[in-house]
Amino acid sequence: MYIFDMTKKRILILVALVLLGIQAIRPNRSVPEVDPSKDFAAMYPGDPEIEQLFKDACYDCHSHETKYPWYSEIAPVSWIIQDHVNHGKGHLNFNEWGNRGKAKRSHALEEMVEETMEGEMPLKPYANMHPEAQLTKDERKQLVGWWKTLRP
Repeated sequence: MYIFDMTKKRILILVALVLLGIQAIRPNRSVPEVDPSKDFAAMYPGDPEIEQLFKDACYDCHSHETKYPWYSEIAPVSWIIQDHVNHGKGHLNFNEWGNRGKAKRSHALEEMVEETMEGEMPLKPYANMHPEAQLTKDERKQLVGWWKTLRP
C-alpha cells in the first residue's frame, strides 16, 4: 500500500511539473498593423447598436480585436483557443475586409447571412461561454438585414 502511495505521489508531482513547464510555451498573439479604413465597420457604418452587436458576436474570432478571457492564458487551453482564433481569422477577418475583392466580399456577405440565419455562427461553444455573442432570433434578423443591404 505504501509503495502505491509513493508512486501515486510521484506521478502527481510529474504531472504538475509538466503542466507548469508547458506554461512557458505561449501562443503567438501578435497583431499585424492594419489599415483602419479597410475594416468592415469603417467601410459600412451602420446603426451603432447593430454594429456593436456585430462586433460582440463576430470580432473576437474574425478580427485582430480578440478579447482573450483569463483562462486563455493557461496552457494547453491557450493553444486550443489560439488555434480557433487563427482559424476564424484565416477564414474571414473583418479588419482586412477592404483587402478582399468585390466578388469575395459579396460571397462572404452571402455566407454571413446564411450561417447567421441557420444558427451556425457564432459557434455554439463560443456563444455558450460568451453571453454577449448569444444572438436572439430578432438580433440575427437585424444583422442579416444590415448585411443584405450591403450586397451588390
